[in-house]
Amino acid sequence: MSISTGAPARHPAALTRRLSTATFVSFFAIAVIEFAVPFVAVATLGANAMVVAVLGVCRFAPQVLFARAATAAVNRYDQRTVMLASEALRVLAFALSAVALLVSPIVGFVVFALANLSLGLGSILTAVAVQVLVPLAFEDQELPRVYSRLGMAESLADGGGPFFAGLALAAFDVSGTFVVAAILAAGACLLLRGMPRTRVSEPVGRVPGRDRSSLRHGVLVNFASKPLGVLTSWAVAYNLGQCVIEAMLLIAILERTSIGAASYGVIKTGAVLCAALGAYLATRLPRSLTGGWGISLFGFGAIGSYLLLGIGLYAPGAAGVAFIVAGFALDELCSGVVLVLIQTFRARAISNEDRAAATAGYRAVNLTAVPVGFLLGGILGLVLSPSVTIVAVGAAMLLFGLVIWTPHVRSVATAA
Repeated sequence: MSISTGAPARHPAALTRRLSTATFVSFFAIAVIEFAVPFVAVATLGANAMVVAVLGVCRFAPQVLFARAATAAVNRYDQRTVMLASEALRVLAFALSAVALLVSPIVGFVVFALANLSLGLGSILTAVAVQVLVPLAFEDQELPRVYSRLGMAESLADGGGPFFAGLALAAFDVSGTFVVAAILAAGACLLLRGMPRTRVSEPVGRVPGRDRSSLRHGVLVNFASKPLGVLTSWAVAYNLGQCVIEAMLLIAILERTSIGAASYGVIKTGAVLCAALGAYLATRLPRSLTGGWGISLFGFGAIGSYLLLGIGLYAPGAAGVAFIVAGFALDELCSGVVLVLIQTFRARAISNEDRAAATAGYRAVNLTAVPVGFLLGGILGLVLSPSVTIVAVGAAMLLFGLVIWTPHVRSVATAA
């Protein structure tokens, strides 16, 4: 493996700041669009549930369908070029969205769908490129700090984006909001121009006939060892259960608790801040919790937190609200910590030549669980009551979460 320009790597703090700032700006623009597109589609264009569903499919399907293409691009070109191309796709999509409504509602729907496709393609390209870049551009002992900063940047952007989008739609109208998002994405491009040109070189002695860019190979890499297999299975179960619950959670909360729309928004915003706090605390854990024990503890806390939401739906009055708030906060806090720990472990456990395919395969598998979970949740919500389903799924997630306590995970070495 090689890194074509090593100078930036000699200044890890400056490089970390530039990468985390670019991540924040980029994810902030994405969060604005992810809020604005369905809101405008429904409130302005009169979209029905099927149109909203199609927009959702356009957002996530490219991350599965183009996983192999993303792997090939990351392996062929330097990571800065890939990330710049990804950001340029977003600038174009946001700029087109800004003028789409000036033509007709039909054109608006089509452009919104194309914008979501661009977001999805850009997301898989950026995710794979970043996971390849970080282990190449930073020393091993720097990895937890880098992943912590990236996690904080992403969480803060996810929390602030929808709030800003609501204000922007009121202040700048629809076109102005998309123009702002395009400007933010362009700003991320400028920041990324200062990143090193890390490039994955072809490994010496490559095994003939092995396609390291295939999605199948990438998926298999995630099960190449017991710890990797357990953590990949845990992630799939977490995403599947989370989406099953999310499909009916708001309905159940409004039916069974005193939480209203404004209170729910405050709770969700506070939960996102807990995710940023978790990413911050991940580098400040006792040494004994920076390896397998920390992954097991916080991974179990994240997947088990959803049972608290179910309990909150049945607990009376203020106690129910407290359980729901605790469930959201525990999930985001533990997720923020465990994501940094797992990313650090994966950076050390997966070889550089397999990293692009492994990242694409990992995201493809987990993102496949998202629409499956929402669909399953919708069906279960019709067959059973939403609150009963949430309790049952939460209990199942808690039981499955026990697998992350396996000795294979707990034995993972602590950070250097």
